[in-house]
Amino acid sequence: MPRGYTKADAIAEALATRRILLVLDGVEPLQHGVGPEFGKLRDPGLRALLRRYATMPPAAGHSLIVVTSRATIADLDKWKSTAAPIIDLDKLSDDAGADLLKDNGVWGTDKDLKAAVTAFGGHALALSLLAGYLKEAQNGDMRRRDYIRGLMADADNPRHDHAKRVMESIAKEWLGQDAVLNAIMNMIGLFDRPADTGCLSALRRKPEIKGLTEPLVKLSEDEWKRAVNRLRAARLLLPADPKAPNALDAHALVREWFGERFRQANEAAWRAAHGRLYEHLRDTTKKGETPTLDDLAPLYQAIPHGCRARRHQEALNEIYVGRICRRHPDGHLEFYSTFKLGATGSDLAAISWFFKKPYETLATSLTPNEQPWVLNLAAFMLRAQGRLAEALPATRAALQMAEAAQSWHHAAATASNLSQAELIHGECTAAVNTAARSVEYADRSGEAFHIMTKRVAHADALHAAGQRDAAEQLFADAEKRQREWRSYEPLLYSVQGYAYCDLLLAKSDWIGARDRAVKTLEIALRNNWLQDIALDTLTLGRAHLALALDNKQHSSSNCHADARAARARIDEAVEGLRAAGTSHHVPRGLLARAAFRRSVGDWEGAARDLNEVEEITEPGPMRLYLCDLALERARLAFARIEAFAPLNGLLEANNPPKPIVPSAQEIATLQDDVTKQLAIASELIAKCGYHRRDEELAELQAVLSGERRFADLPPRV
Repeated sequence: MPRGYTKADAIAEALATRRILLVLDGVEPLQHGVGPEFGKLRDPGLRALLRRYATMPPAAGHSLIVVTSRATIADLDKWKSTAAPIIDLDKLSDDAGADLLKDNGVWGTDKDLKAAVTAFGGHALALSLLAGYLKEAQNGDMRRRDYIRGLMADADNPRHDHAKRVMESIAKEWLGQDAVLNAIMNMIGLFDRPADTGCLSALRRKPEIKGLTEPLVKLSEDEWKRAVNRLRAARLLLPADPKAPNALDAHALVREWFGERFRQANEAAWRAAHGRLYEHLRDTTKKGETPTLDDLAPLYQAIPHGCRARRHQEALNEIYVGRICRRHPDGHLEFYSTFKLGATGSDLAAISWFFKKPYETLATSLTPNEQPWVLNLAAFMLRAQGRLAEALPATRAALQMAEAAQSWHHAAATASNLSQAELIHGECTAAVNTAARSVEYADRSGEAFHIMTKRVAHADALHAAGQRDAAEQLFADAEKRQREWRSYEPLLYSVQGYAYCDLLLAKSDWIGARDRAVKTLEIALRNNWLQDIALDTLTLGRAHLALALDNKQHSSSNCHADARAARARIDEAVEGLRAAGTSHHVPRGLLARAAFRRSVGDWEGAARDLNEVEEITEPGPMRLYLCDLALERARLAFARIEAFAPLNGLLEANNPPKPIVPSAQEIATLQDDVTKQLAIASELIAKCGYHRRDEELAELQAVLSGERRFADLPPRV
């Protein structure tokens, strides 16, 4: 695989060279559910593959990717009229629906079959359930479909009413007469995923759960299997999975319908069943020093069951804090899943269960001391996913709660998080003021860690606002406090160290930033902090790129080595930031890689990275990154106009062709793009107060006016 390519890139390129039909069936589990992110893919690898493939110009020799889902994939909306059309199969034609019924064992005249399809709105799931019901209960006779009740309005979701009314009739006419089948379907309604044998056995064991498992506790295995087979024949349960033949699963609509029906009929039994599942998953998950995300999966699954059993505080303290986040021997939280596994998405999904209405109203069973902490943590995770529209109000609410409680360490942390969210959103003045409050609260708390880190947050905001000298003084003050707090780790490290190195790079102190990052990377590697490893690696890559560009101007023999190191480090950083689950940092890596690719003459690769920056940052919006994006697009256009690629030819393999000066028409088009991009950057700098970029904007405007050559500008990394 060429350097700088992800697996998604490699797969997309391979699919573009051969004719393959790739079917991705039922991707709903990989999508966000109801909410602001509805329909977006939670899996970054799949998202990258589909978006990368959608950007490729279609050709006769390409492959075809077919994706099925109940929800439109929001990540592909941009291409729905071109490369990624949406075919709505919620309503089958009369002919297709009739064929589906016949294929599933239903017999009758074509007229009757098509009439049934029309009556059920062509809804594929409803017709599949109808076929199962008729085959099981009515010998497959279509004429007896009148046992299904008539149409019923469903204001909430009329598209799924057909499936619901079939299930209602099945429950009334068939399951209601068989306590075993009814109990099994009520059990399945407790899950939001396949029910494995361990969970099923936990529910079936003695003592019985009154109102649910009385018919099941004395059932023999043969009787259990016969009941399961009947439900599969009726299409209420999905076919057995060869990899887990004893697990049970159903279509999401089926699970939801039976689960809600059970809750409404007997909420006490419903809660007791969830409580038993919670205890089973809690007690059977092994503890280990370095668990993987797969090892922690049962604990993530336990949290919703615990919360549905109204055991929010216990699930928070024992499962999320105690076993997913974990504590150091000194009692401080390790945030193991976030920092060492990059499980931001999984953690946010778990945290959402501690809300009555995510991410606004918290569960009342949480203690007043825990509520602002949970709210702030949720906001932190939302920011990491780039969901600023949700993160900002949640953080502000958490800060108000912490201030009201005079919990100064919570207030300091929350104000700092708010400042960082405001900054990335493009509210530089507000970010500076909020960060100053975080310093005040940190000083009140008396905690050395907060006193140091909140000064860094303030310095970072000042740097963005263009107050470099004031920022540098605060960084120096913070590092002095770092040495006093931990003499054996005297340098600012982690996110704080990256922010300081970012300022050093802006001052053209390439060697200083490089040497610091070498030392702080050792700390990150020793602790296996994924985000910090990626950020330190990115600092090294940016420093090596700047040195290579600087050395090139002075014909230094180190230029080749720095160029190779820049490529390797920046590629590692981009993939590391993705793995860390911090999408709000990924644009940093992509912007650096675009600058590197521009410098070697890989125009297409640079444009691809910049397009991804736009895709990540527009929804937030992350306006500071959008400004950086506009400036880098202007640089790329200037580089193409001047055919300027100073590092071209310095790499041993995969060197882009030597650039040539474009035609007059192409130059005119590129100049128009520069004008557009600089106008965007100028407007964002003014609106956001992002005066850190004033000097860079002025340089590029001078090139546009003909006062300077792009090749003569200092390196900007």
